[in-house]
Amino acid sequence: MAFALLASAVGALASPPVRAEEAEVESPSPLSIGPALVPIIGPWRPPEYAPDEKDWLQLTSGEWVGGTIELISDETVYFDSDELDDLEIDWDDVSELRSARRNTYRFTHEDDDEVILTGTAGMRGGVIRIDTGEEILEFPRDELLNMIEGGLRELDYWSLNVGLGLSLRSGNSDQTDLNINAQIRRETPLTRATVSYQSAYSEADGDELTNNQRLNGEFNYYVSRRFYVVAPLAEAFRDRLQNIELRTTVGAGVGYDILDRPRADWNVLLGGGYQRTDYHQIEQGLQDPEHDAAVIFGSTLELDPWKDVDWDTTYQLQLIVTDLDKTNHHLTSVFSFDIWGPLDLDVTFTWDRIEGPTRDEDGQTPKKNDYRMTVGLAIDL
Repeated sequence: MAFALLASAVGALASPPVRAEEAEVESPSPLSIGPALVPIIGPWRPPEYAPDEKDWLQLTSGEWVGGTIELISDETVYFDSDELDDLEIDWDDVSELRSARRNTYRFTHEDDDEVILTGTAGMRGGVIRIDTGEEILEFPRDELLNMIEGGLRELDYWSLNVGLGLSLRSGNSDQTDLNINAQIRRETPLTRATVSYQSAYSEADGDELTNNQRLNGEFNYYVSRRFYVVAPLAEAFRDRLQNIELRTTVGAGVGYDILDRPRADWNVLLGGGYQRTDYHQIEQGLQDPEHDAAVIFGSTLELDPWKDVDWDTTYQLQLIVTDLDKTNHHLTSVFSFDIWGPLDLDVTFTWDRIEGPTRDEDGQTPKKNDYRMTVGLAIDL
């Protein structure tokens, strides 16, 4: 008997220890989902794919909440609870996570390399495991940068907003007002491409009161979590009442996301570029077209102050260093009210200013400032 015990002890000492990672690879069990939320002891893996199932969070208090994880960003979980409506939960207050839907997760490592992957997810004991359908990968919870709903389908990258305001009057005076605003954007975790168009036309008794169009485009590439490179940056602008037949600007720059939250998004841009101006009519002896260098500054602030209200404000300054009189400003501020589904009611304020407008062939100098207030319907997809 003593010899048998001694042989067993020697065998145990001679055998190498089994690491936790190796033990978990042998027979991991999927985390359970549903009201029971049966705890799993031992090896575990993320839930099996079930797109119609709820997401579940366990708080450090021990409570469970069920619903939909809409976003994880800036140490906050934005959660649509079935019973408690919209919640904003501190990431530090979440001890366990179970999601059987395929969402996209973005992680970073100490060397700033980023990993972006899609799959079901589970979190226990300070680690997050993602089941991509081909493999299960594990990351420390502190390395999660953000999570967005859905997979990496091309359609998920795109958004579109189109607004239209139209006013027709007849009687003692005939007047027509037409305003068009459109924006299309493709946004991935590392890039953002935006093209926007604005047009305003107003006529009274056959005389033009307003007639301008503006087309903007830019491509952003993120080199860190908040800092990005803007290249190219382009704008085409026309306003005959400002005596501008076509003003084109091309350039490049850098940008920074000061705020990046679902209810508050604020970024700034600084760059430089080349500008060419062709005039509609010009006083004899003046140069047409003109070529200039510009310093470009931009700022965009997007707020969701209430559940059904958005407030977006964009400001752009083109400082013409070769001729300060050509310096121009453009500001657009939009209050958007949800009406039904993708249909919104937009109230838009627009301000345009040129520091030194150019005289036309009759010697008339346009006013420096233009203001517009419009109301219209918009579709947001």
